[in-house]
Amino acid sequence: MGHGKETPRQKMIGMMYLFYTALMALNVSKDVLDSFIKINNSLNETNTNFISKNQIAYSAIEKAYLANPGKAQAIHDLSGILKQKADSLVAEMQYYKDTIIFYADKIDRSTCFMLPETGSTRLYVVNEEGDTVSLEAQCQSKDNLDIASQIMVGNDQGLSENCGGAKLKQSIINFREWVLGVAAQYGSDSTSITAKNINSSLNTNDAIGHEGGVQPWASAQFEHLPLMGAITVLTQWQSAVRNVEGDIVNLMYNQLDATSFKFNKLSPVILAPSTYIMQGNEYSSQIFLAAFDTTQALDVYVNGRKLPIDPASGLPVYKVNGGGIGAQKYNAVIKLPKPNSTDTLSYTISGEYQVAKPSLVVSPTKMNVFYIGPENPVEISVPGVPADKISASLTPSTHGSISKTSGGSYIVKVSRPGKCSIAVVADINGKKQNMGSVEFRIKTVPDPVAQVLGMNGGDIEKSRLQAAQTVDAKMKDFDFDLSFKVTSFTVSAQVGAYFLSETVKSNRINPQVKQNIFSKVSKGSKVYFEDIKAVGPDGKPRSLGVLKFVVK
Repeated sequence: MGHGKETPRQKMIGMMYLFYTALMALNVSKDVLDSFIKINNSLNETNTNFISKNQIAYSAIEKAYLANPGKAQAIHDLSGILKQKADSLVAEMQYYKDTIIFYADKIDRSTCFMLPETGSTRLYVVNEEGDTVSLEAQCQSKDNLDIASQIMVGNDQGLSENCGGAKLKQSIINFREWVLGVAAQYGSDSTSITAKNINSSLNTNDAIGHEGGVQPWASAQFEHLPLMGAITVLTQWQSAVRNVEGDIVNLMYNQLDATSFKFNKLSPVILAPSTYIMQGNEYSSQIFLAAFDTTQALDVYVNGRKLPIDPASGLPVYKVNGGGIGAQKYNAVIKLPKPNSTDTLSYTISGEYQVAKPSLVVSPTKMNVFYIGPENPVEISVPGVPADKISASLTPSTHGSISKTSGGSYIVKVSRPGKCSIAVVADINGKKQNMGSVEFRIKTVPDPVAQVLGMNGGDIEKSRLQAAQTVDAKMKDFDFDLSFKVTSFTVSAQVGAYFLSETVKSNRINPQVKQNIFSKVSKGSKVYFEDIKAVGPDGKPRSLGVLKFVVK
């Protein structure tokens, strides 16, 4: 169109160029897109950091104004205008980012919304998982080569004066001229480093094209870029605005009274008397921002010892090994030089911490059992409460008793089968508080196993049988160290045509048994220990069954 008649060769070259351009449009390198995404994410994090850093200066100016309105009034008001202008320009850039994504992804306008609490004009949607995400994070058409150029540069007829790029350029110029005026007002004229940095960061000059011609700023910034590239360019401009904003707000703050304390960092602090409370008790804390200067180390002394500085936070750190059990108190002195003075300010404060023994509580809920007879040991503790502030009781009291031996150690004695509970009460800040109860089952101790020579029956040599001295009762697979004693038993055997039997009223195998039975048995004879009775700690007799031995 308007180029005159073309030769066949020129037509061929033109067709090849169109074909190549189409291929490029369809095959934007994934690596290139990934690079843009990484750079954009990094710039967004940088912008977040800029906002935090700038807020430190704004807060310091606000503090100076509240302390002395007359002296800080002008800077306070001007800093508010600076913040408004910077926020407005960043919001305009965000508008173009969201608009590009909105049209590229063909998003339904009714699904977009803002989050007023964030103080941003950024658009959000709800994704398929139900999460609220920004359009930037949800973008699907990252490789689109048309929409960004159409919105920011114009149509194929050339650069439009009403395109987004032209409007944004004018907004950047207006902001640049305003901050340069503020910089000059506070001693940074056009030759200063601050002014040079502003002109460099917010440079909107047209570029020189590949063939030597002038390329408009909007075209140089946004034309022939995939969508994600255009978004990254806009994010970079947001970063440039925040950077310049920081330079100006710090320049203004530095003009405040040189004797004022300087802060370069704000940290949120939650100060609570205790981070551990019981259910039903009240939790209280003080929440505030602490401002400090990481370039001016504090001299802090605890019990006369100067604290080292943590290189990560730039703050003194008090570390001490937990030695003695219980409440540990300490006193700290903070020394801070006065600005532009050799004098030192001193502040004192006291601290306290609790040292407790390491503890582990494992509760086998289906094995909570007390046994009748032996002493049942239990450990009782309440995290954060000293052992001497804890008391326990057993209910119903008719089933037994509980007594403390030392620290958190207790002994439970029970007397009848059934169920019982241990209830715990803790003294917390002078108030008795019920900590709940744990239920236990009460059982009788299982029967022991009868043994002769450590055997429960089986083949035995006659000589070894004659050497046996006692019939014993042993607990099998039972953790308590309990003692049972056999009180009686009967030994019997078939010897020839006669059935011989001897009853003993103790646990000892007496000479009569050995002479009347053991000496007369022969190979293959069966010897029985029957009616074995034993008594344990509960005093109740137990029948232990029958032992059968075969003489070999």
